Amino acid sequence: MTDSTNPKENQPTLYTPSEVAQFFRVDPNTVTRWARTGTLNPITLPSGHRRYHATEIHELLEIGNAREPAAPLQEAEFVPGLRALAVLQSVVRDYFDGDPSAVVKALTNP
Repeated sequence: MTDSTNPKENQPTLYTPSEVAQFFRVDPNTVTRWARTGTLNPITLPSGHRRYHATEIHELLEIGNAREPAAPLQEAEFVPGLRALAVLQSVVRDYFDGDPSAVVKALTNP
């Protein structure tokens, strides 16, 4: 008796960088950058192409789309979501050459 289960049924759903970019409404190069900085954890295929686990992407989308809490958080309690951190890291890297102190200077100088 042979096992009739389809091996593809047990495989996780994987997204291309382009598909992930569409979910987050960003450029595919941003998705690649997130993979390089560790914000996303891709699987690298033998061909060298990256794929992203659907479960990880959907979790990040849920974090980014979470409703506001009923009571406002105190400043010390505020923890930004992963999506916000990824955007902030991208801005610091791309516009301030990776120097967070330059961001503070830009925000404090009118």
